This record gives sequence, C-alpha cells and structure tokens, in this order.
Amino acid sequence: MQARATVRELARLWGVQESYRDTEGHLRKASDEVLVAVTAALGAPIAEAGATSREVEAAMSARRREIWRQMVDPVLVAHDGVLASVSLRVPQRDAQGTARFQVTGEDGAAISVTGEVDVRHLTGMAGVDGAVQVQVQVPVRLRLPLGYHRLEVTAGGLSGSSLVIAAPSRAPTRAPDGTRERLWGVFAPLYALHSAHSLGIGDLGDLRELLAFVGELGGSLVATLPLLATFLDELFEPSPYSPVSRMFWNEAYLDLGAVPEVAASPAASALLAGTAESLRIEPGTGPGLVDYRGVAAAKRRVLEAALRAGPEPGEPGGRRREALEALAAAKPQLDDYAAFRAASEYFQVPWTRWPLEAQAGRFRPAEAPPEARAYHRFVQLLAEEQIRGAVAGTGASLLFDLPLGGHPAGFDVWAHQDLFLLGLTTGAPPDSLNPGGQDWGNPPLHPDRVRSSGYAYPIACIRHLLAHSGALRIDHVMGLHRAYVLPRRGPAAEGVYLRYHPEEAYAVLCLEAHRAHGGAGALLVGEDLGTVPDYVRRAMASRGILRCYVGQFATETEGLTGPGLRPVPPDTFATLNTHDVAPFAAWWRAEDLDRGLSLGLFTAEQAAALGAERSEARQALVAALRRAGLLGGGGEAESEGAVFDAWLTWLARSPARAVSVALEDLWGESAPQNIPGTTTQYPNWRRRAAYSLESIRCMPAVVGRLQTMDRARQDGVTP
Repeated sequence: MQARATVRELARLWGVQESYRDTEGHLRKASDEVLVAVTAALGAPIAEAGATSREVEAAMSARRREIWRQMVDPVLVAHDGVLASVSLRVPQRDAQGTARFQVTGEDGAAISVTGEVDVRHLTGMAGVDGAVQVQVQVPVRLRLPLGYHRLEVTAGGLSGSSLVIAAPSRAPTRAPDGTRERLWGVFAPLYALHSAHSLGIGDLGDLRELLAFVGELGGSLVATLPLLATFLDELFEPSPYSPVSRMFWNEAYLDLGAVPEVAASPAASALLAGTAESLRIEPGTGPGLVDYRGVAAAKRRVLEAALRAGPEPGEPGGRRREALEALAAAKPQLDDYAAFRAASEYFQVPWTRWPLEAQAGRFRPAEAPPEARAYHRFVQLLAEEQIRGAVAGTGASLLFDLPLGGHPAGFDVWAHQDLFLLGLTTGAPPDSLNPGGQDWGNPPLHPDRVRSSGYAYPIACIRHLLAHSGALRIDHVMGLHRAYVLPRRGPAAEGVYLRYHPEEAYAVLCLEAHRAHGGAGALLVGEDLGTVPDYVRRAMASRGILRCYVGQFATETEGLTGPGLRPVPPDTFATLNTHDVAPFAAWWRAEDLDRGLSLGLFTAEQAAALGAERSEARQALVAALRRAGLLGGGGEAESEGAVFDAWLTWLARSPARAVSVALEDLWGESAPQNIPGTTTQYPNWRRRAAYSLESIRCMPAVVGRLQTMDRARQDGVTP
C-alpha cells in the first residue's frame, strides 16, 4: 500500500481535505482508502483499490502538469468591475516581456490592454519539469461593466482565455419591496397547505392566499420548501431537496382551477369536477398525509384532457404558442427536459439503466412520445405563469430555497453528466443529532469541470429561482467552499471534504442577486448551520449574505450574566427553528428526543445526555426572557404558550435583518415535517397542516401572534 504522506499530497492536489474538525472540535482523519477513492472519482489516474506508491507518485506528477500547463485560470473575478491583476503560468523564458489582454463583454464590445510581464512579480518558481514554468502577476487595471466577459491573453508564444465575472463585491441589502428595513415573514411547506379549492396538496393558488394574508398583516416574506420538479411516479422521491431538476418546477403544485385551457375544455372541466370530489380535503378530517402519486396522476389526467382539446383552446392569435416559444428561448433546456421526463416515464428506471443511445439523449419516437413532451413543456409554462401571479400585488415576496444538489437519476445529472461526480455522494459529518453522519445520495459537482464550463449550470439554477423571489436561501452555504463527500455505499461517518472556488461562487451569486427583477435586486440568505468553519461566516459577512440565527441552537448555559440566549446579530435571518429540527412545542416537551430514540437515531445513553442538555437549554431560555422583561416568574408565566410568545417577541425585537416564524408553531404543532437521518421510518415531506387556510386566517392564535410580531418589528431593537 502507498505511503500515507504521498496519498495526502495527492489528495491536496485535487482539493481533497485529509482531515477536518467536527462539531465537538475533534480532529477526524480520512483513511487512505477513502482518499484514494475520492481522488480517483475526480479523475486521478489511479486504481481505487491496491494502488502502489509508484502509481500514486505518477498520479501526483500528472496532476501537477495539468495545473501548470494552464496559462491562466479558467475563471477570474473582477470585484466591482475592477480587474487589478492576472496570474499567469508561463515558461521562465517568457517571464519578462509584454502580455496582451483583450476582454470581450457580454454585448460584444472589446477592450484591448497590454501589460508588462515582470520577473519581479513572480509568486513562485514551483513549476514542473525543472521549474520551466513560473507564476507571475501582471499589473493590469481594467474597469469592466458588471457581467460575464471573456478574457484572451497572449504572452511570448502562448495564449489562454478566461471567463471574467465582473460582480458587485456585496449582495443587495435592500428589502424585497425596497422600503421596509426590518422584515418579517412566515415559513410553511406548500404541500402541507390546503384550502376549500385545493386538491390533495397545497397549490399555487394557496400560496397566493398565504402571501396575501401575510402582506395584509404587514409581513414581507413567505418562505417555503423548494417547489422544484421531483419524481412522483415509478421513480418516486418526494423530498424537495432531491429534485429532478433545479431549473424546472413541480407541476403537482398547479392550481387547475386557474388554468384557462381547463376551463375552455368540457372534457377537462368534467374531469376536474370528479378529481375535486375525490381529492378534496374535508374540514375536520385531521391532517393526514399527502398522496403525491395520486395527486400528480389525477392532475395530469385533467391537464392532458385540456391539451387534447386543442393546442390553444381559448387563445386566439396563437398567444399560447408564442408564450411557449418565449419560455423555450428563456430556458434553452426546456425541450431536453421534456424529452427526459417523457423517456423516464417510458423506461421507468433510472437513466443509468437506459440503453446507451438513450443515455446520450438519442431517443426513438416511442421512447419519448411527442404527447408526453408537449405535456411537460405545457406544465412548465403554467407553473411560470402561476408563480408569477401568486406574488403579484400581494405585498409580500417569496423566499425560495436553492437545494445543494439534485437526484442522481434526475434531469440535471443526466443532462450534465460531465459536471457531476457520479461515483460520490454528498452528505453531512456526524454531529449530536446524527452521530452516524448523513448520506444525502446526491452526486456533487466536479470543482474543475463546473469552473471550466463557466458556471453555466449553477447560473441557470439561480436565475430560475430569482426570477420569482425577493430573497434566496442557499441551502448548505458551506458547499460554496467545500462539500462533505463519500464514496457510494461507504459509511456516512467516513467522508472527506472536497474544496471548491468560493470567490467565484460568491461573485456569481452577488451578480445574479443584483440583476434580479430588472435590477431591483434580491436578498441572499446562507444556511450556515452544523459543522461550519469560521472562515465561511467571515466570507458571508464580507459579501453581505445574511447568516441564519436559529433560536433552538442559541441557548447558553453559562455567560457573564448567567444562562441565557446568544444575541442576534443584525446581518441575520432569524428563526426559532428550521424544517430539519423539532417544532417549538416538541422541543419544549423534548418529544423530539423520545421520537429519535424510538427511531434508533441515537442510543438510550445519548438520549439521556441530550435530555439533560435540553433541560439546561430550557432554563437558559426562561432566564433570558425574564431578564428581557418578557416573562414573569413561575406558574402560568412559564407555560409552553407563554414562553413561545415571549421568545417570538424577543426575536422580533432583535436587530436581525429578517425574522420568520413557522406557521405551524403558531398553533402549537408538535409533529415535525422532516427528521434527518430517516427514510421509511417517518413520513418526511408529506404531513398536511392540521388546519385549512380558511381556518388559519381566522385563528386568534395565528392572527394575534403575527400582529404582535409586526408591532415588535416596528418598535425598535432590544439588546
């Protein structure tokens, strides 16, 4: 077996960390086997098993040559449009002379500049092949308009090119509506909502109703789980964090009553009436679970009947066809997506098991029928229209969520096979809530290939969401810096971190956020929970990306004034909890610990230790709220409801940029929507809300608490 030091060096050359510190501060080192498997998946010319020291050293030499033969990095960042210098790797004989630069902007305009390549600006002589290559700094100053530009460089007999991202150095700081500075909102999974008109699942009409309700009370934001396309047929996976695509919508959320083609088709209208009868949720029947398959199939029958009635029912002048053509122009992969979904329905197995020609996108007519393709194009147009209509005139904005990755059998991975590391999956290292770590099953992006592609795929994903949202939450924001990866079928606790290029990723985010909504801009929120190094949070602060403050993680058992709560920084998006942890009622009663023990997520000993920590956290919370004058002493003053009200007011009065409350917390729901680390043990992402939207809008506990929240946001800041 190869020497460990040699394996570590090979891993570093490929951007793989050999070790990391967990949430307890313990150093965790990867095994040689895992390091070799990950570097092999990245493209190192090495066998995953049984590699010798000589083979590892040869792989190291090959990687160094690959790096040093790039004259210029494939991506450069010009902060606020200023490109102060460019690093070049050139033969030593060319380390003095003239370098020529030409920048071609997005509009096609070209700028030419020359600069002297001076050996005094060498940053290192550690080249390959006897140090015949050196890295130099070229003192050139270019001020570019914001956007994506192409840089061509020539020096000596060599030439190279780069994408230049000319981006604002910070994300927008204005509110989504441009006026309010201290924002508040609510969080609710759309699938959990239901109303008198919705059919078995919350729909985009319900989302509009919730936006209007929050806007009427003075709120600015409605946050929800991703509404992206998921597998709801044979390849069933309802998790919003394992989407088929991060560039297309989930048609199960369509409000069929608002589709003009359905209203214009007698056959579709008749089917809709029957569907409404079978799927409508009767008041008082209890929350129940969403039947995704049944809902998706029933809605599809209605929509297909509308399509069969004619290509443009009720649309004189071909306006519907023009709208589809405009959508295809805005989303160039729409036709490929429609073909993929049609083929998935035909084969009913993951694309990795399709015939080779189909895997490459060459379908026979029967494998991707035109009727199925037309359906998938049509529903994407409807979703775009209904999401746009949901936000219009409500006074509140959407906060959408950008998942870290996508389903391994999904469209994005199929369409961009070269960008994804199909032999690896992403996850999370062990922590107190998940001692065995987490394997999310989604393949990570290849750091080099996504970079050399000019970040076209991530840009498309970001634009898809920002087109309709006033704020964007980046799930697992540390993924901009590094991702926890593990070989497929390996234990989740034995992963390693793979490094990316965060400066470039932040530049893309800041540029796209500034461009959103015709330049009005959108806020950026980074989910920075769990095992997150301090440098990630420093980078977020410097880029103007809001951090997440979660009350359940902010109790302190010790402090200068005794037990209490950590203060809320101003540059945060503050909540009491998240969709991945217990609702307040369950947290207060420690029901989540009982549930975790029964599901086998931790041992009785671990549960006892967590229970003791929870008791101390409750005491710290009560002490902090008493000091703030929001909670009395003993008896009814410490009841669950009184503590919740006091904590919500304390949070709303904080200097946080935005504060959000889970809708279900307002009536004391104790069942979670998701329990990380479980699959079939718990019905994740399926539980309906206990009350209809009509009831929620009239509940004193809901309306009164949101009104109190609005007043607290306006009253000013408490320490």
